[in-house]
Amino acid sequence: MDGLVTAEELADEFDKKLDDGELYAEYRQLVAEQAAVRRVGALVARGGEPSEVIGAVAEEIRRSVGAFTAGLWRFDTSAEITLVAAAADPAALAKWPLGTRTPIEGNTLATMVQRMGLPARIDSYENIAGLVAARVREVGVRAAVGVPIIVDGSVRGMAAVGSAEPGPMPAETETRISRFAELIATAVVAGYREEQKRQLMGEASQRPFLIDSLLEGRALDRWSLWEAADSLRLPVTGPFVVIAAGIPTLGTEALPDIESKLRSLDVYSAWRLLPDLQVGIVHVKSGRQHDKILALVSRLTTDRVGVSARFEDLRDTPNALHFAKVMLRGRLDQASPVAVFDGSILGTAAVIAPEVMVKSVGSALGGFSNLPDDEREVLFETFHAWQDNDASVRGTAEVLICHPNTVRHRLRRIEKHTGRSLSRPRDVAELCLAFEVHRRLM
Repeated sequence: MDGLVTAEELADEFDKKLDDGELYAEYRQLVAEQAAVRRVGALVARGGEPSEVIGAVAEEIRRSVGAFTAGLWRFDTSAEITLVAAAADPAALAKWPLGTRTPIEGNTLATMVQRMGLPARIDSYENIAGLVAARVREVGVRAAVGVPIIVDGSVRGMAAVGSAEPGPMPAETETRISRFAELIATAVVAGYREEQKRQLMGEASQRPFLIDSLLEGRALDRWSLWEAADSLRLPVTGPFVVIAAGIPTLGTEALPDIESKLRSLDVYSAWRLLPDLQVGIVHVKSGRQHDKILALVSRLTTDRVGVSARFEDLRDTPNALHFAKVMLRGRLDQASPVAVFDGSILGTAAVIAPEVMVKSVGSALGGFSNLPDDEREVLFETFHAWQDNDASVRGTAEVLICHPNTVRHRLRRIEKHTGRSLSRPRDVAELCLAFEVHRRLM
């Protein structure tokens, strides 16, 4: 705050130019803005709750520019914003309650601010289409100005004011809001430094509970889900994967320092050490990042690792953990110790209820039980190759490096041992599922 131009300094200049009305107006404006900073700073110093502080910020912005409404929004994703603070009359507030998540699409104020990272304005909502514009009109706003809230170089939110009068808001509104938002942000950040340290110190006990809540699927409404993700430093939307790594000895990490090493790759994650597993919920931005994550895990592990398919909603974490465990404990078909679930319909059906599926396929595959292991494996390998090559005998023969008649002979043996025909779609579907269960679980 010491680096800001003070009202006292401008007052000295004003004393030298008593007849300058423009300078006087600027002086009065700066006095009002810095008075607002002091009011918010005093609230922070008294230990005010975050909701109380940001509510005061919204009220000060509204008062500063004489607006009909003022609000602070958080950009949750590229397509949604959440109202976290607002100042307006009760009737207007009731039409857009705090905590409301709103899709942003089209040429809205939020999309312009988010896309450009610069102030934006809409001078009239009269002819603007879309749900957001309709809600703005319902509140009673006819024109609006918004500025970005920038943290660490990224647009994290938006401060906006609205007018109920026809016509555009004053030309200097962007400048006034931007200056005001910067002043308030400086005061809030400075005042909350100690609080942030206290929260970080308390995370050691809070994190295990929050991670367990996600892994076990404990009831979480949308708001508490956001709070859990925020406390764990995770985005609220995916894609995510769950990684389950078998620990070599009790109390040791299968993937040492995995969270900090992933963070160096710009990957957010949250990890939990269980008696027999080290489990992580990992955010994945792209396919390329997914490959980097798997490569890192492969280098660190000395044991088996299972990875779920990607999922979008943190409420699906328990299912993802189940699939990761199945891959961890299932058959390993490749040299890498990391097994990734493909998320296919067939694979999901095979492993969604392992005990039930293993029992169910007994009748289909029981006819192979009297065969020698190597002979049975040859038949199973042939079926998988035939399935992967779209039921082409010639394609299967090329993969297995044998004559097509050899493939035909093996397929007839499979029909004999299973009592099912490869010319009937229902039988083929049952066999595909049975062999998938055997490959993954048995």
